[in-house]
Amino acid sequence: MQPILNSLDVVLQDGFMYSILAMGYYISYSILDFPDLTVEGTVLSGGVVFGLLVKAGVNPYIAVLAAFAAGFLFGGVTGILNVKLKIRPLLCGILVSTALISVNLVCTIVGNGGDFKGDGLSTIDLGRSVPTLTRIFPASELPSDFYGFNMKKLAVFFAMALIFKIITDVFLKTKCGLLLRAAGDNPNYVTMLAKNQGTSKILGLAIGNAYAAVSGALIVQSRGNVNQGIGIGMVVIGLASLIIGLSVFGKVKFMKPTTMVIGGSIIYQASLGIAALLGVPTVYNKIIMAALFTAALIVSGKLKKKRGVERD
Repeated sequence: MQPILNSLDVVLQDGFMYSILAMGYYISYSILDFPDLTVEGTVLSGGVVFGLLVKAGVNPYIAVLAAFAAGFLFGGVTGILNVKLKIRPLLCGILVSTALISVNLVCTIVGNGGDFKGDGLSTIDLGRSVPTLTRIFPASELPSDFYGFNMKKLAVFFAMALIFKIITDVFLKTKCGLLLRAAGDNPNYVTMLAKNQGTSKILGLAIGNAYAAVSGALIVQSRGNVNQGIGIGMVVIGLASLIIGLSVFGKVKFMKPTTMVIGGSIIYQASLGIAALLGVPTVYNKIIMAALFTAALIVSGKLKKKRGVERD
């Protein structure tokens, strides 16, 4: 029983942690129909910014905001490349994420006391004395172990997911959010309103990558260190969580899309958790992730076709 409870704890932690990434993809992929690959770099950027700041003694909540700002900046660059320079979406993401490989590496090395030539440590170890999110009030008052559940991490990750869900729901109801939706559904309509749909697209991509960077900060919080491989596979995790959530809960009328995305993220992580309980070696995780993503795409495609037939 205890292994199951421990596995459930990890599933919930990771589900809430990656749901913020998936909510960012809801904005860029579902609303704007923009397949953004920038998150491979911005997840790591958020982790690097968070890790360096908390290690320097900065309040971890301020460090999360700084990670958000870094992701917002790099996401905006992707938007500018697409809107202003007319570069295709996939290429924009590849260009920015490729550039961020060097940017993140140099920032990590310099932050560890190295030089701009690349000589120094390429990882960040937070250590036990760093005041991370779980080590300061109010999370510090919760038990580290409660029947196999790490209540400190669960509370922090749940609270962060809930906060970003509420922020997203409120934002999408504002005038700016409605223009963002219109930019994805009908760009010509935005132009008819004498508004610049390109500006809305840049803003949406900036927000989506800001969410990815916050998810990266939470990954670092969970692991206790930053390494240069954190961003690998984030596109699959984000998109699979999004598609699973919208596919499974799509007909539940009282659920908002952001809630569906959180549920999809938990289901995705639960699938990986079940594989671990069955004894599947972790080296096969990427294959399992790819298989889950493929299955989600197939189911999503069939549901869309079915809904199209019902409308006809």
